[in-house]
Amino acid sequence: MEKKYQIVLMLLFFIFLTFLSFLFSPFFHIRDFVFHSRTEMNKNELRLRINKFYGDNLLFLNEEELKNNLLKHNLISSVQIEKSYPSTVHVVIEERKAVAWLKNNNQKLIFSADGIILAEKGLTAEVNLPQLAGFAYYFDNHKVFFPLLADDILNIFNNLRPEYLGKFKKIIYQDDVYKLYLREGGGVNLGRNEKLEDKFAILNSILNNNQEADIDYINLQVIKHPVIKLK
Repeated sequence: MEKKYQIVLMLLFFIFLTFLSFLFSPFFHIRDFVFHSRTEMNKNELRLRINKFYGDNLLFLNEEELKNNLLKHNLISSVQIEKSYPSTVHVVIEERKAVAWLKNNNQKLIFSADGIILAEKGLTAEVNLPQLAGFAYYFDNHKVFFPLLADDILNIFNNLRPEYLGKFKKIIYQDDVYKLYLREGGGVNLGRNEKLEDKFAILNSILNNNQEADIDYINLQVIKHPVIKLK
């Protein structure tokens, strides 16, 4: 009877060792990373940040470390990791969106809603984004910070469709009031920092309904009674 137990135990131990050997075998070594993003990104730059993970065991992949390595890229705002057994990692990337630019040291600094500087261009370069003016700002670790109310307007810009955002030439913050200048047309008085989402929705409707008109001025200080002046 004892001999039978010994055989069973030996058999179980053998199965356990075989299982462990399989878990740590090259079968689960990471051989490929597949990137998914809405726009085309430089895959070589991305792979420089994940080279150390090639050959790691997929079962024990340190996902947090992998995410943190990729998030160091200034164009990436979020990362999602999906394992595809036995040896592939799918990386779903959400890119930062350029929302505005400001003039600094004779350069156009293009940045995202969270202040990450995405590009620097000469003043003569064409940028289909609104310029921010009249906002106090400072730099820290390749990021621009706005002590005043720029965050609210930048978050609005971040949620706008590119073709709508491209209609804005400049936005100025002066005397606690936002003033917006259109690329084609006049100015828009957005008033104070309140109900901005509603104001931009109304402005979009006005622009769509007056595509053939020559707009001189729009006042959205009182959203229930917008004022439109044509040339």
